[in-house]
Amino acid sequence: MQKINNKLDLLRELMAQRQIQAYLVPHNDAHDSEYTSDSDERLAFISGFDGSAGIGLITNTIAYLWTDSRYYLQAAKQLETGWELQKQEPGVPTWVQYAKANLQGQVIGYDPLLISHKLKISRRNSLQVTEFRAINENLIDLIWTNKPQDSIAEVMIHDLEYHQYPTSQKISQIFESLKQNEANSILISKLDQIAWVLNLRGTDIKFNPLFKSYLYLRDDNTGTLYINPAKVNEQVRQYLTENKIEIKPILDVFNEKFIQTAVTPSEINDRLIEQVEDPINLNACPIELLKAIKNEREIQGFKESHIRDGAALVHYLGWLEKQLLDGVELDEFQAAEVLAKYRYKQNRNMGLSFDSISSSGANAAIVHYHPTENNKSQINPNHIYLIDSGGQYLDGTTDVTRTYHFTKPTIEEKNAYTRVLLGNLDIERLKWPKKSKIHGGDIDVLARRWLWEANLDYGHGTGHGVGYFLNVHEGPHAINKYTTEVFKPGMIVSNEPGYYEEGKFGIRIENLILCVQLNAQFYGFQNLTYCPYDRNLINLDLMSPRDKNYVDQYHTLVRDTLLPLMQEQTAKDWLIKMTEPL
Repeated sequence: MQKINNKLDLLRELMAQRQIQAYLVPHNDAHDSEYTSDSDERLAFISGFDGSAGIGLITNTIAYLWTDSRYYLQAAKQLETGWELQKQEPGVPTWVQYAKANLQGQVIGYDPLLISHKLKISRRNSLQVTEFRAINENLIDLIWTNKPQDSIAEVMIHDLEYHQYPTSQKISQIFESLKQNEANSILISKLDQIAWVLNLRGTDIKFNPLFKSYLYLRDDNTGTLYINPAKVNEQVRQYLTENKIEIKPILDVFNEKFIQTAVTPSEINDRLIEQVEDPINLNACPIELLKAIKNEREIQGFKESHIRDGAALVHYLGWLEKQLLDGVELDEFQAAEVLAKYRYKQNRNMGLSFDSISSSGANAAIVHYHPTENNKSQINPNHIYLIDSGGQYLDGTTDVTRTYHFTKPTIEEKNAYTRVLLGNLDIERLKWPKKSKIHGGDIDVLARRWLWEANLDYGHGTGHGVGYFLNVHEGPHAINKYTTEVFKPGMIVSNEPGYYEEGKFGIRIENLILCVQLNAQFYGFQNLTYCPYDRNLINLDLMSPRDKNYVDQYHTLVRDTLLPLMQEQTAKDWLIKMTEPL
């Protein structure tokens, strides 16, 4: 008999042995993380697609991947033989709709560690006559040869000097928020929430300073951290003891019984919920809002880290333009590596906050494109260049996008760029009565209206929350039409409208902005990002005198702030040139 070596064939054999007709493969880990460790990249292993959002459904005859518009072009390039892309857009059935129409009376298997309890209930109710069955062994793991091992790197203490927010105070605030729920304990599985509460950081997930664990807290300020003990050195062990947190092996959490404990069904996985008797279900974990509102020390850290990050970016951009105009051939990956080195030189830098999106020409139209050693293009100085990048610092997390053209852009490119810029500025300049309780769903249209005027648009949200030396994406606030979390002073959100012309170019301009109280009655935003816009791409005919003056004021601030930090003449010259008055 011929040996079966195709991954899908091997998976289908295991499905037949377990008497299931379909198998669900989400891009998830046991902690509902957006970005996952290498050992959790099961969807990438089985399909070839390594984007951060997607879900696979495999039957005996089909292997479908559903993902959103950020990843259509990437998925089309990466999906292996036997797979078919299903776009998450009107007119295309979701995987649930597909299953209802085509898998009636059949069994869909899933790993209960990889789906939240709330999602399981929702999907089971939606599927109706199709059985949704938990399979406690992951079938992808059974065929994944040379599967990466979980990291055993030690966790570190995030020193109090950087945040002035002790763990004991955080736990007290959590239970103050839970008073109305009459909960005296809470079980937490989201990794950034655990890292935030305990003021610890790790390296289990690339770009995200997190460590795999579960955390159980009681209202007497005691708790249990479930973690691989090898990751806890003596200093951290002593720190946890001082904070009344005991340590147990991570898998012990599945042997415990938690009684009348608060859980968030949309976050806790469907396997762990089995350990909770009479759970107190929360609509939202109170940690999310506590974590989102930065205190004075954290805001100071964000401001200072963004200045250092801006210095790194300007050094890079000055170097890049000179190289390209001198005729040096550079590819997108090489360039991104140079930018990383400039960031690593900065004080308190702990690495990058995500894979740099260094993209030239048509690649810039792929929203979450990132070059690799094996998948890259030459940077063409006659095409648009988009760089979306960020750094992790002990005193902040950065995320900034700039788009440049190093020679002569087309009028189409200039018009699109200017409309994107105007949308960005309209969000940044907004102020509103605090009694109005404005949220991201209210203001998303401001970022788009200049594009809509020219019958243009973009398919992603306009902004996301950002963690403090934590995840570059966090909630609960955001700027998109679906978000209802009201903005409060101390919240930081990205402001990143864009425009993408498939096969030609992409434009995005992103700053991080801080919600501030402007006076007794009004709130507004303050820009934290320091990096010039591209004067070469601005169509001044589309700009009002007020717009031009606003950009000039920003450029003066950028020049005055960063020029003393420029260590290379090329960077100084570029910064001065790019911040000349419009």
